[in-house]
Amino acid sequence: MKRIGALALATVLAGSLTGTALAEEPTLVSAPNAYATAITVNGTALDTAALPAAEGIPMRLVAEADHGSAAWFQEENSGSFYFSEQSIQVSFTDGSVKVNDELVEGVTAQVVDGITFLPVSVLEGLEGITVEEAEGSLTITTPNNDPLVQLVYTVADAAGVAYGMKADQEALSMYGIDGSNFETVTGFFPMITSPDTVIIGKVADGKLDAVTEQLEAYRQQQYDTFSWYLSQNLPKVENAKTVTSGDYLLFVIGEDPDAAVEAFEAGVAALAE
Repeated sequence: MKRIGALALATVLAGSLTGTALAEEPTLVSAPNAYATAITVNGTALDTAALPAAEGIPMRLVAEADHGSAAWFQEENSGSFYFSEQSIQVSFTDGSVKVNDELVEGVTAQVVDGITFLPVSVLEGLEGITVEEAEGSLTITTPNNDPLVQLVYTVADAAGVAYGMKADQEALSMYGIDGSNFETVTGFFPMITSPDTVIIGKVADGKLDAVTEQLEAYRQQQYDTFSWYLSQNLPKVENAKTVTSGDYLLFVIGEDPDAAVEAFEAGVAALAE
C-alpha cells in the first residue's frame, strides 16, 4: 500500500484513469470553473476554492476534515477514504463504490482533475454521519462532532500524538483499565511502535483513585516495554501526565505533555460554559 500526498494522489489518479479502460464513468474531466458548493464539517467551513467544478462531495477533503485519511492502492487501481473505523472504497477501473466493503448499487464515482467526488447518499451510508443539503451548501455532521471527541483530537495534536486505536469504555479493558469507572471516556491507544496515548474522560463518583491506579499500571507496562524496545520512546513514558480538571481526567503520553495539559484545561473550561 502506498499513501501519497494530495497533489501526488491527484496526479497518479489522473494517470490511472487515462491509462485504463473505463466504463462510461468516471471520466477525467478538465473543469476550470470553481466548485460551487459550500461545505461545513462539524461546524468548520472547508476551503473549497481550489476544487474544480463537479457534482457531489470531494472525498479526500471531507475525510481529512473529519480527522480521517485517503489512500491509493496502486496494484488494485483503487482508493479508500477513511472515517474513523468506517471506509468508502472506489475502483478507478470502473468507478464502482463500496461502503465498508459492500457494493453500492447504481453509484459511480466522478473523478475531475484527479479529485474523487461521490454523491451525498454514499457518505450518508456511513453510520452516524448526516448531510443536510441546502441551496449551494452541504452541512456534514459526524460522530467526531461530540465535544469530548473534539477535545481529544485537540489535545492529541497539542501533544504531538499520532492517532492510534480509538479508546472507548470497552477498549480500556484490553489495557487493564476499567471503563465503568468513567461516565464517558474517549481517546487513543498507541500503535505497536509507539507508547503515545491520550485518554480523556469524566470520572464516575468515587472512582478517581481506582482510575489513577490503573493508569499508573498502564504507564508502567509501557515503561517496561520501551525500556528494551525502541528505547528512544522511553522519555515520553517517563514524562507521562495524569491531571484532573473538575470531573474530567487526562492521561497523556506524548512529545509535549505540557501542551496537552494546557489544551485539556482550556477545553474542559469551554465544556463547562
